[in-house]
Amino acid sequence: MQTDLLLINVPRISLIYPPAGTSLLKGVVEQQGYTCRVKDANFELLNSIKDPEQFENITNYFTIPNATITSDCAKIVNDWYTSLVDYIVDLDPRYVGISVFTFECQRATRELCERLRKYYKGNIIIGGAGLSTTGIATQINDFGNSLKNAGLVDYYVRGEGEYALVNILKESNGEGINNDRYVQIEDLNSLAFPNYDDVIDYNYHYTIGRTQLPVTTSRGCVRRCSFCDIHAFWKKYTYRSGKNVATEMISHYEKYGVQDFFFTDSLINGSLKSFRDLCAELINYYEQNNLPNAFFTWGGQWIVRTPKQLIPKDYIMAARAGLQGVAMGIESLSEQIRKDMNKGFLNTDLDYTLEQFRQTGINCYFLMIVGYPTETDEHHIETMQQFTKYQGYAIDGTIFGVNLGGTLSIDEGSPLHKDSIHYGLSPTQNDTELFGLDWTSKDNPKLTLLERINRRIELQELLMDLGYTVWNGDHQLKRLKASYERIKQNTYHFKDILHS
Repeated sequence: MQTDLLLINVPRISLIYPPAGTSLLKGVVEQQGYTCRVKDANFELLNSIKDPEQFENITNYFTIPNATITSDCAKIVNDWYTSLVDYIVDLDPRYVGISVFTFECQRATRELCERLRKYYKGNIIIGGAGLSTTGIATQINDFGNSLKNAGLVDYYVRGEGEYALVNILKESNGEGINNDRYVQIEDLNSLAFPNYDDVIDYNYHYTIGRTQLPVTTSRGCVRRCSFCDIHAFWKKYTYRSGKNVATEMISHYEKYGVQDFFFTDSLINGSLKSFRDLCAELINYYEQNNLPNAFFTWGGQWIVRTPKQLIPKDYIMAARAGLQGVAMGIESLSEQIRKDMNKGFLNTDLDYTLEQFRQTGINCYFLMIVGYPTETDEHHIETMQQFTKYQGYAIDGTIFGVNLGGTLSIDEGSPLHKDSIHYGLSPTQNDTELFGLDWTSKDNPKLTLLERINRRIELQELLMDLGYTVWNGDHQLKRLKASYERIKQNTYHFKDILHS
């Protein structure tokens, strides 16, 4: 019997846990009576590369525009393409769906489609946030159109793919299919749970040393940060009930024996009712089945709340339910800069949150942005002083890591990009377009890219001296250096990213 749909993950995405999207889509289409397989081709390629230099060369090839590839690495990639195409041709599904998770998956998607078209006679679908050029919210949609117009794909899906993919399998059209008129799904509780059968046995590089499955509890965000493009993609914040989320976690445990979960959404405490209900449902399950507190472990992105919004009891319940590691978009430790960003919390709120985490054994991870357009030397110094103040939390493990990122990037769809004139932002060259790291501020002319990089380096050196763990710090600096050189040479254009 012919398989209806084969879903493929391509480079370059993380290897630390199974991709959530393709397994969710498998559950959705199977709920509608179709057959589906998931193949994580990204993992199969990158996990096979044991030489660090080859791994870096190949990942750079997929993720950095105009990157060169050595002859030995080119052979590895070409052999991978050949094997993947052979697998698809032998399986002969009615449809092949390629997940373009971010724009870093565009090169692999294009090159796979070019090869696939020569041998595979079925229909090719692409979808995902990576249909955008530089961010999830761009309205240009050049990548989907370019592959469709080149005859490399039959369908591209914009927006959420659950309904659109089923419509394609039914051989019908609709919102988001070869057009930008996608409609946001409002009832997330109605969707099927992800089916991880096809990827559960992959040896992912789990950071905790054992199987950890992704769970998505919401879409969108309750806040409107000026640098973020999420609201141009998800117009409103939608979320699942705490009971529905708990039921999914329990079902994965009872099916796969998995006790550890990572929430993929922008924030796990966006709806406080849903969050509290989730904690209560999990604690109730533990008690009914004679299981200890925190039998499941889980974490995800967290927004800092005030003491009135989350009281100490909430943190105690969360710890009992198994909440362990959370990533917080702190961005800056200057209160004024966070106000400019529209972050929505004060230093006193952060102080309170950290102390509650310490008392309940919940640890956290800081996500930072260096070089916001209004950041001055004084704001930068304030951030360094606050990190010095929080050193004790790094020493005792409450703050288990800091991600300094690659300095502020201007993404299409974000308020900074849409209102760039209001913010006084422009590209460094008159004949280029505003995006990414290529920007200057007329109101803060000292904040050049070189100055932002220097502040980024200075902050990393301070954190390392203070005993913080800085995640991927040197790799990010290497990427920054490459971007800086391309901007100087006037070769840093989003069209290069799109079509390279």
